[in-house]
Amino acid sequence: MAREFELINFLFEPLSKGLAKDEVGIGDDGAVLNVPENHQLVVVTDTLVSGVHFPETTSSYNVAWKSVAVNLSDLAAMGAKPGFYNLALTVPDNNHSWLTGFAKGLSDIGDLYSMPLVGGDTTNGPLTITVTAHGWLPKGKAVLRSGAKEGDVICVTNCIGDGALGLMVAQDNLPEPVKKQILFADCQYLLDALNVPHPQLGLSEELYSFANSAIDISDGLLADVSHILEESNKTAVAENDLLVAVINVDDIPLSKVAQLYIDNTEDWLSLLAGGDDYQLCFTVSPENINLAKKIAKQAGIEISEIGSIVSYDELDKSNVSKSETVNDRVVLLKDGCEFLVDGAKGYMHF
Repeated sequence: MAREFELINFLFEPLSKGLAKDEVGIGDDGAVLNVPENHQLVVVTDTLVSGVHFPETTSSYNVAWKSVAVNLSDLAAMGAKPGFYNLALTVPDNNHSWLTGFAKGLSDIGDLYSMPLVGGDTTNGPLTITVTAHGWLPKGKAVLRSGAKEGDVICVTNCIGDGALGLMVAQDNLPEPVKKQILFADCQYLLDALNVPHPQLGLSEELYSFANSAIDISDGLLADVSHILEESNKTAVAENDLLVAVINVDDIPLSKVAQLYIDNTEDWLSLLAGGDDYQLCFTVSPENINLAKKIAKQAGIEISEIGSIVSYDELDKSNVSKSETVNDRVVLLKDGCEFLVDGAKGYMHF
């Protein structure tokens, strides 16, 4: 069994590759890193706990990948380019096989996104992984949750709901009608969506050129749209000035297997509030929607228009009632009529 410093030297120090000659990564009391001229530093942190954020049976490779990916997704939502990351790893025992798989996961995602590990800590205890990722963006170009404007189009990248269905597969909780029709390849696709998500960094460095606000979809689409509204409404001075999101359920992009799930269950709650999508949701003014689509196409990313940002006052002019649904400032429409999804709050940490 390797001791702590042997573990660091053997498994983790090689992950510092890619730093400049005058930069310092793993091996000292702290990292020493250069700051690009005319840029700002973006810092994000996520903690994953075994049995809470991933099933206890998840492979160490997948745990490592996801621990970094969820942070990269936050950087993408703010328009930042990945720079480097720190790792605080708490493990119940010094299992060389598990740790080797974990280091391989870190290596693969670090290589894919040119993101070195520059330091951290290892301790003994219940399996817990905390990653702090750092990225760069040009000064004044951060895309925030607070920038949504009346008239904005609400867009999402790729497909929604696959991560939540992946958790059902991992826990063997898929409804029987779906189990009877789903293919093995579809199950693997869903497990990959859950365990090895790919953050939408292809849009990040151009996000400021078209998006007024953005967020990564981690807690569930409805919860994360609510987060945008919460921040964007902080400057409203009257009830009628408050912004509301009107989302057309029929326009939410679903994968083939997610559509199969809906056709058999009509369970929109799991897809809209289950979380683990790690796609982007952003709002864009109508005049910039074509630019957004052009940039997304160049990056190989699909974007879909799923709704709009309106003022609370505008609901009087629509077929939507100012009901309890609007308490969360998100209104769902299906076939042109108001659509209620009971309990659609998104993932809650407490």
